[in-house]
Amino acid sequence: MIYGMRNWLAACGVNAKSVGIITIPPPQMVANMKVDNMEGFCVGEPWNGVAASQGIGFTQISSQDIWKNHPEKALVVNKAFSETDKEDLKNVMKALIEACRWLDVMSNRKKAALILSKPNYVNAPVQVIEARLMGSTEIGCDLGVQKYKDDYMLFYNNGIVNMPKVSYGIWFMAQYMRFGMISTAPNYQEVAQKLIMTDLYNEVAKSMAVPVQEDMKPFKTNLETIVFDPKNPAQYIAGAKK
Repeated sequence: MIYGMRNWLAACGVNAKSVGIITIPPPQMVANMKVDNMEGFCVGEPWNGVAASQGIGFTQISSQDIWKNHPEKALVVNKAFSETDKEDLKNVMKALIEACRWLDVMSNRKKAALILSKPNYVNAPVQVIEARLMGSTEIGCDLGVQKYKDDYMLFYNNGIVNMPKVSYGIWFMAQYMRFGMISTAPNYQEVAQKLIMTDLYNEVAKSMAVPVQEDMKPFKTNLETIVFDPKNPAQYIAGAKK
């Protein structure tokens, strides 16, 4: 979540331009930090847990503390597949939603951790994956354990997690402008609506009795004082820390 990291740096008064940011595949991050190729990393679980368990690093801040219930992974397909294989796409979406429902049952997470730990999947210690799935974060460097109660990883949450939101797409594009990744503002809503297949998701969700969530409401991340209104991203960009 690169823009979560940039948000955190900005909240700490650190200009991201003063920090060297490189791209490394997540499974290689712990090894690279061990040999001093980098001083820290922003990554999804379980690699920060692996670093902590090996005494290589510690968790400075979790993404839950940057933006509670933030968007994370997405199902992305190309335009041709979305148009010519729509039934297959709907079936994949249904399978993912069903898997997310299963994962939100806490008693299933130990089994999920065992599956994910295998070499042909994540290839990481099962105890590290299990702890993170259960909301228990070993901070590392003998700093104790952080236990999350209402903001541990959620995969379904009555459909709140699964709906792709135009407002989130606009937020991410706004970060591009905020941090100088692009010089000209796009038509935020038009681009987001082209990329996010809201109608198809709603069709699939309704067929599975999954509640469809409201979109385009203003929201705020944990570390920011300014509210993001997806209908007026320029106002947010003008007031946000760089």
